[in-house]
Amino acid sequence: MGARERIGIDSPNTASRFPTKAVETLGDNRTLLLGEVEAQQMFFFDPAGARDLTLPATADCVGVVLFISNEANAAEVITIKDAGGSTLCTPTQNEAAILFCNGALWSGGVVATS
Repeated sequence: MGARERIGIDSPNTASRFPTKAVETLGDNRTLLLGEVEAQQMFFFDPAGARDLTLPATADCVGVVLFISNEANAAEVITIKDAGGSTLCTPTQNEAAILFCNGALWSGGVVATS
């Protein structure tokens, strides 16, 4: 068997690695910009209270997969919404959202983290 092939996205290593944004404390509601989701797939937010996080328009995000972790130190909810304002999911403390876009809609759900 030859050398191992690279399996990550833009990874110089053989293990899968995804571009990640360090923990950001939200001071207000936040909208993810298209450039952000094109550059990173994993986001870690401390909402510092109940916050809305709005995703970019679906037509611009065909094939995008996002992991959004709620890093709160208390029961603080991030309400993740599509660009039209519809709620997609609501990860709270020790939860994360996995979302994916087919160009017509965002889909996904919430998973427990530790």
